[in-house]
Amino acid sequence: MKIPKILFFIISLVVISSCSKTEENVSLEPPTGEIVVDELVREASLRNQIIPFKVINEAGDDVTDITTFYVDNLEVEGTIFFSETIGEFEVYGVYIEEGVEITTNTESFRVIIPKRKVVIEDYTGTWCGFCPRVVAAVETVHEVTDDIAIVAIHETANSNPDPMHFPQVLDLKNEFGVSGLPAARINRTVNWSVPYDTSDVTSMAGQDTDFAIAIISELTDNELVVEVNVVYENGSVPGDKLVVYLVEDGIIHDQTNYFNSDETSPYYQMGNPIPDFTHNDVLRQSLTQTLGDDISGTPALETYTRTFSTTLDPEYVNDNLSLVVMVVSEDNTARNAQFAEVNEDKSYE
Repeated sequence: MKIPKILFFIISLVVISSCSKTEENVSLEPPTGEIVVDELVREASLRNQIIPFKVINEAGDDVTDITTFYVDNLEVEGTIFFSETIGEFEVYGVYIEEGVEITTNTESFRVIIPKRKVVIEDYTGTWCGFCPRVVAAVETVHEVTDDIAIVAIHETANSNPDPMHFPQVLDLKNEFGVSGLPAARINRTVNWSVPYDTSDVTSMAGQDTDFAIAIISELTDNELVVEVNVVYENGSVPGDKLVVYLVEDGIIHDQTNYFNSDETSPYYQMGNPIPDFTHNDVLRQSLTQTLGDDISGTPALETYTRTFSTTLDPEYVNDNLSLVVMVVSEDNTARNAQFAEVNEDKSYE
């Protein structure tokens, strides 16, 4: 069976005396934007997606072609595996080197049905006294599901400055019909309004879907390299686009608060403004076009890969940065999403 000529995660099996995959992991080269993957297990794959195996011996030589592979103790033909059955599997290899039979360590991997992550976008401003209500609603959703990706889009309005102002905020507001603050959108296009019913989000979060997103990133000084992989069970839909946002947590700034006298609010008697309010999920930069880059035309079970390189603003706190990745449809509705901290490798889920 022919393996598609694309950059993908590989299952790498090394002899027991060598370093573990968690120690070696991924090497990124920010100057060229290239990502070199070596000795890393693709933690998860879709049903019937090709999973290539690779063996690197202690000398650093590729001995894949002389290795026999066993998945769940059953010999497989060649150097690849795929399964239409979901579940967890184990693989190891056996090869002969200088007349000695060597058995590699055993690696685990999973075959999955992707789960949907719901996007919540919070259009907000530090000057907006009603905006903390959306923050409270998001926190309530977080208490019941982790299958959400949050983006807080800040805006300076007239004489009301916001130090976290996103330069392309008007493009987003115009596209998604946002005329005033606070405003919240589910999956970009659905208005989420008072009383911000949690079930509006949880009814979709974690549901089965037919494609998955993975993220690899590495930050060296202020140079960030990000690789995004998307794989579809049935191929992309015409008009699909990729959106990649950089967000930051833990930004401290006063927040206007019209709920200071509201006993039902979590912000009751916290002051107006609330001093040193913690702002999370703040949209800092779009690595794609703001509304996304075209990815339609991706065949079923082939990996679509994009690599991005950018120099970060030195004012950002690098330890607080994360990535939010969406695949959106032609009308800009988010079909699925993934999120990961910078320097975290997030596999298909």
